[in-house]
Amino acid sequence: MKPRLVNVRLDSARLRKAQVLRRRGIALSDVVREAIDARYGQLQSAPRGDVKAMIRRIFDEHPDPADLPERGYDVHDRQAAHRAIVRTMTRRKR
Repeated sequence: MKPRLVNVRLDSARLRKAQVLRRRGIALSDVVREAIDARYGQLQSAPRGDVKAMIRRIFDEHPDPADLPERGYDVHDRQAAHRAIVRTMTRRKR
């Protein structure tokens, strides 16, 4: 298989970390390959079709910020959530 080049955008904090790794002789390509293999291994070990497990993993990996204000509606109430989404999407720009 022919190797492919992958372009990755990094925020300033990750860029600094990458620079430190490179200065210490660690190839970033090795880091990316290991991360891909690890994440792929996690996917393989998760039962297929276990939607609740997938959603739980997403929320674990990407939690809400601590300073996020409470929502003004019950997120478990479909109708209330629908109204809130419609309200947000139909607000006029000033």
